[in-house]
Amino acid sequence: MKAYQLSIFLFTLLLSACSGEGSRLDIDTRDTEIAPVRIMRYEQALFGIAPDSMQPQLKAIAPQFPVFLDADLDDTLNIMRLHDFVIDPLNQQLYRRSQEVFPDLTPYERDFTEAFKRFRYFFPDGTLPDIFSYVSGLLYENPVQFFNEDMIVALDMYLGADMETYRKMRLPLYAIRTMTPEYLVRDGIAELYLYHFALRPGTTFLDQAIDKGRRLWFLDALLPATPDSIKIGFTQSQLQWCRQNEANIWSFIIQNDLLYSSDTQVLRKFFADGPFTSDFSTASPPRIGEWLGWQIVRSFMDRNENVSPEELFTSIQAQEILNRSGYKPRGKVTP
Repeated sequence: MKAYQLSIFLFTLLLSACSGEGSRLDIDTRDTEIAPVRIMRYEQALFGIAPDSMQPQLKAIAPQFPVFLDADLDDTLNIMRLHDFVIDPLNQQLYRRSQEVFPDLTPYERDFTEAFKRFRYFFPDGTLPDIFSYVSGLLYENPVQFFNEDMIVALDMYLGADMETYRKMRLPLYAIRTMTPEYLVRDGIAELYLYHFALRPGTTFLDQAIDKGRRLWFLDALLPATPDSIKIGFTQSQLQWCRQNEANIWSFIIQNDLLYSSDTQVLRKFFADGPFTSDFSTASPPRIGEWLGWQIVRSFMDRNENVSPEELFTSIQAQEILNRSGYKPRGKVTP
């Protein structure tokens, strides 16, 4: 066997010997049938209406967009509110930019379709939403939401980190970094998890970490080709920092008796968003507890192939997940 062929063979063996995540999540969805996703563009319909003839045209599009227009369109106040929203200069700007950044949503529809097929494979009885896009007027804390069984996606929250309007509106810089198109599907699938599986977690660090880790493992399952940095919203350097300092992170948690702490300041420090985690260097990411919980849940699912994803999300407690995870941080503790 030639040296090049031998190296390829050994590399293939190495991949097959890696964590169970590969075998568990390497599924074939070709026979999984769902209707292809079509994102219905409310923003185009709304901003395409002439402001001086709002009422009849709103009534004309209302059957297509009940999630937005399930209101009394004979009520003058409702019409005035929509009129004022459409003619607002900021919203006009956001609409124009959204059409420049998203002239065609086909690539996102394909990604949602494949993710939904994987959801149907893992959760045959789960319901899938219709998806609507819209301009929100910068609802940055809720870029994707569910209303009843529909998912609504605010395109104006994914216009790019160079969007000067975000800075003028004083949105946090760490949040602006993720207001880019590659986060749109990721955020939609994260909301799909919350819609189906969100439970009120316990009050300890471990409870919170496992709760966040479950959601990130859901992204592993439905978006396997998405980079980890996008799944958790870290830069590549922040993600690399976590990998290089995993043993130090775990040691800090254990030595400071934080694993079962319910102190709100501790939880805020390790799970709230921000520029970095204050107990570590400025090179660290925020939400380190979330990343740590992800590693524990990954280890648990790798070691317990008899546990279904639905069981992970609905019936196994955080302490049991830790106990059965066999979690061992990579690397060594450094001074």
